[in-house]
Amino acid sequence: MGAILIVAAFGSGLTGTLGAARLLFGMGRDGVLPKKFFGYLKPGSSTPTFNILLIGVLAFLGAVLLNYIGSAYEHAGELLNFGAFLAFMGVNFACFWQFTVIARKTGAQSELLKDAILPLIGFAFCALIWWNLNNLAKSVGGIWFAVGILYVGFKTNWFRSAPVMIDFSES
Repeated sequence: MGAILIVAAFGSGLTGTLGAARLLFGMGRDGVLPKKFFGYLKPGSSTPTFNILLIGVLAFLGAVLLNYIGSAYEHAGELLNFGAFLAFMGVNFACFWQFTVIARKTGAQSELLKDAILPLIGFAFCALIWWNLNNLAKSVGGIWFAVGILYVGFKTNWFRSAPVMIDFSES
């Protein structure tokens, strides 16, 4: 069982690291993040080397720090859930907003249960789980979220201009 867990963790970590490195590369290539560092590809292999190293260092430091505080798996899972449930809340609220507020402005028909009530129930359910995460996950996740908001604010002249969008045409 231990060997299976090691292989599974290695496989998940490798694919997660490479996926995140490619995402960071795309953001660097399109100017969302600093192009010189995040948009770099190693000649010959077209590998986003700097992004892989950055994610590896962050993962190592996170594992060491979370292990120092307590159970690394438990804390890592809760920190992952912080972002996941925050994103799910955003998706549910965006569905509610799109199909009730914006649809009414365009004159499109909307169904109360499907377009308003169910997304709000989903939002409330995710918010309840998110609210009950431990304080460490909420603190670290909140700091990470605040850093992201400050970065976007800085890049958009404190929200006076539209943020740079990622070009998904090569996907």
